[in-house]
Amino acid sequence: MSHTVALVSLGCPKNLVDSEVMLGLLEQAGYRIVDEVEGAEVVIVNTCAFIEPAVEEAVEALLDLGDLKASGMRCLICAGCLTARYGAELPAEMPEVDAFIGPGAVPEVARIIERCLAGERPVEMPPAPWLYAADTPRVRTGREWLAHVKVADGCDHRCAYCMIPSLRGPYRSRPAEDIRAEVAGLIGEGVREICLIAQDTTAWGSDLPGDETLADLLGALELGGWDGWLRLQYLHPDGITDALLAAVSGSGQVVEYFDIPLQHADRAILRSMGRRGDAESHLAMLERIRGMMPEAAVRTTFIVGFPGESRERFESLLRFVEQARFDRLSAFRYWDEPGTRAYELGDKVDPAEAQDRLDELMELQARISREINERFVGRTLRVLVEEDGEQPGEVLGRSYRDAPEIDGSVIIACETAGSCPEQGHFADVLVHAALDHDLRGCRTTGEPIQ
Repeated sequence: MSHTVALVSLGCPKNLVDSEVMLGLLEQAGYRIVDEVEGAEVVIVNTCAFIEPAVEEAVEALLDLGDLKASGMRCLICAGCLTARYGAELPAEMPEVDAFIGPGAVPEVARIIERCLAGERPVEMPPAPWLYAADTPRVRTGREWLAHVKVADGCDHRCAYCMIPSLRGPYRSRPAEDIRAEVAGLIGEGVREICLIAQDTTAWGSDLPGDETLADLLGALELGGWDGWLRLQYLHPDGITDALLAAVSGSGQVVEYFDIPLQHADRAILRSMGRRGDAESHLAMLERIRGMMPEAAVRTTFIVGFPGESRERFESLLRFVEQARFDRLSAFRYWDEPGTRAYELGDKVDPAEAQDRLDELMELQARISREINERFVGRTLRVLVEEDGEQPGEVLGRSYRDAPEIDGSVIIACETAGSCPEQGHFADVLVHAALDHDLRGCRTTGEPIQ
């Protein structure tokens, strides 16, 4: 009888891809994948360790799962970035955990579990350079109509607050033909939305021969008559070129959605972060995007409370956000992470003050978001229907403006429970109300778009 394995994936979609690859490799090796951790002989926690809250979440999950050993679990495994960051310390500090796997050890997961089941306590932290391929076994989890394709791994940027390069290694792109094969396979499986992701998706091809670019990759994909969405996420502002904008605007499948983490708008703070740009250059970039695609949705991410962020510099960020009018915005307060260059900086912002600034920023964005949403009242949007709503006779979906898990929803009212559009399909929705981050509407007459 084959051993049972359950996996808990923490962190971002890039981590999720690694998790799904581990499941595929284990299934190929004869392990039986189960959804519930209770009763599984082996439980893997694929961790994130980007900032302190992610580390705390990972440690808490491992400690909670350690309690299951009394009911038959034989191996509890810590995988991913927590191992890469603290692997030398974890074995002594976490006796509940039976094996530790760094990101570079993903291809060896079946062998590591064999060692664990045999009574060993392996700690595997090989160098990170490793990439999955289109033919690498993978068990996709979650919604069957949604898939993420990791086009590259690692990072060559040296942002002062970030440990990703030390955890994930240098930037390395997958070949275009391999990505093309994976995308074609997913379309053949009936996937309706494919998200291209990387630590910096716009840097794709920079390490490949021939000066290939993300715009070239989009042109090489065989999307044909596919009636689905291709979404780009994790774009760097330096990579928003005219060629990329032309490739997006000229495609019928690449949604006009730009996820561009800017981190700040004050020039001095950005330089201290190790990043280029400022409010003026950011606004010029937004003008280029919207000049070519007036309906484009733009999302960004900011860090507040970075060392040296005076009240004046924070207010310059608020002024920029008011001018920029992002469709979607997320933010987090700065966390002082040992091992980063920012950790050595002086002029720290009090954490309580940083939290107050975060709240102020998000309150501003809620108003802006609602004002933008109100422009869609009375218009019809194409929506990918995904789940039941909170109220009977409602379903939830996403428009082109909404990336999975991180953005808003379109709440669709159905005339009757039986008239709700089918999950995993597109429907035309007439918007009749705007909320801070969501829209409300009803399906227009006719069958859902297949």
